[in-house]
Amino acid sequence: MKIKISSLVLLIVTLYGVNYFIFERIFFFNEVLSLIGFIFFIKYSFTQRGIFLIPRSGVYRDVLALIFLGLVYAAISIPLKTNWYYYFRGLSIVYSMFSFFIGYQLYENQFSFFNKIRKTIYGYALLAFGLRWGGLIDRNAYSFWFALLQKNWRLAGLFIFTLIMAFYFLSFTSATVVLVLAVIVAALIIRSYAYFKLFALTFFLGFVLLFAAAVPYLKYYKTNTTLFFGDVVSVYNKHPYFNLDHNTSWRFIFWYRTVVEPFPQNLAGIGLGTPLLPYLPNQTTTDLNYPDEYIAHVIGTHNTFITLFVRFGIASTLLFALIYRSVFREFFIYKKYYRSHKNDFSLFMAFFALTGVGLFNLLLETPTLASLYWVSLGFVAQAIYIRKNQNA
Repeated sequence: MKIKISSLVLLIVTLYGVNYFIFERIFFFNEVLSLIGFIFFIKYSFTQRGIFLIPRSGVYRDVLALIFLGLVYAAISIPLKTNWYYYFRGLSIVYSMFSFFIGYQLYENQFSFFNKIRKTIYGYALLAFGLRWGGLIDRNAYSFWFALLQKNWRLAGLFIFTLIMAFYFLSFTSATVVLVLAVIVAALIIRSYAYFKLFALTFFLGFVLLFAAAVPYLKYYKTNTTLFFGDVVSVYNKHPYFNLDHNTSWRFIFWYRTVVEPFPQNLAGIGLGTPLLPYLPNQTTTDLNYPDEYIAHVIGTHNTFITLFVRFGIASTLLFALIYRSVFREFFIYKKYYRSHKNDFSLFMAFFALTGVGLFNLLLETPTLASLYWVSLGFVAQAIYIRKNQNA
């Protein structure tokens, strides 16, 4: 039986997303997908006469600009790097972006493929939840698959999604679940782009005010600067709210140290293969059981967009702002259209779910999830492009 190349590539995407413990850490599927995406880019970008063509897609062009920015920083970082190992660990941020072209080019193929595997994914995920073993399915990718494979995103779909999220939260006590669910619910209930902009502005200003109120307490990490993350316990003990969720409080400290403290010098970015925070050579001062030098180079800020800001500067943030403006504007203005095209609607929901994961976790900077994000964005970009051509 002849296997279609598109089905084989989508199978690799599926296996990579479902269990990175095997398919990324052993078989390097992120790198495989990045290479395939690069081949797709070359194949579909050049005509037989060698003319370079760029689709009239705003998201596509913004991703190209982001790739170009990453390549520039990759070149600049060579003399700045600590060593080649840390440099190539960081380089995955750049080459993973090529996976975008898989989603963009296989948009039509993925409908039939994911319809065929829907029940298999559901059964596998339910087995993972039933055994309460996160090794069967990546805890940060499960929301993507359930969002992608929903047939009905009205009350029934939301109810099923909420039950799964609640089960996961009770089993693994992950605050990310709450955030992902909030992103999905907001996307479902907000009725227009104007209301979305108001919601986004309110949320952003609320977060800025909350963070500003926390800053005087976050500075107490300096009471012991010999620790890699600083004296986080001292921060926790300065106010009862910081003891409610240490994971969130720790992230606040990390964001303060990487975004606020070095401002405005950090607007240019620190490049690849360089430490996020100062470290003590040959020391291990955290409970992560790794040397400070290793952690300083491979860890992200646990907000993937802040990590890219730290690495590539304000230019990366502006490009992501353009990408998300295009996606959100399209989704909320033409929500009725996407409601009637349920497969497209699920593509947006899956991308929003991954975005929610990235707000509190590593995503674009880790080979275990990066290609899943870029393939998902490729699906969405092509859906937008087709809708525009239909209504032109």
